Amino acid sequence: MPIPWLDEFTIKEYLYKIALLIGIVIIIYAVLWILAELKLIPVILFAIFPQVVLLLIGIFIVYIALTRKNQY
Repeated sequence: MPIPWLDEFTIKEYLYKIALLIGIVIIIYAVLWILAELKLIPVILFAIFPQVVLLLIGIFIVYIALTRKNQY
């Protein structure tokens, strides 16, 4: 049984957003790693970055859920 609000365009849109988010996270993490290795930033900033990313992903999921809830 197909889900009415989950068409092919919506799935592709979500996949593009997820891919973009993962790409941005990888780039930021790589830059932080380089700066930590060069001793330009404290290592603690590099160490807490994954927790910040998880927090941002959680906020993104809540935002998507709330916008979908208000749409229907």
